[in-house]
Amino acid sequence: MKFYFDIRDGAELTEDDAGVELPDLKAARLQATIALTDMARDYLPRDGDAHSLAIRVRTDEGPQFDVTLDYELEDLRNGEDPRNGGGS
Repeated sequence: MKFYFDIRDGAELTEDDAGVELPDLKAARLQATIALTDMARDYLPRDGDAHSLAIRVRTDEGPQFDVTLDYELEDLRNGEDPRNGGGS
């Protein structure tokens, strides 16, 4: 069965036009998980304290599942929260 792995990096979406032949959904889940952890090493952290990466796995029948990784840095010093500009 052919699986397509569409990548969402923050707001940017890259659709997989080629796809990969895999034996079943379990193999596609493993492939997506490995790919996402590899992407995390390359892309996280970026500019800022929060970032999201996701892979949507689909077949010709439509979307099958999403694998998502959210990165967030929370600075706990002095009650500062970087998500709201540093103040508590």
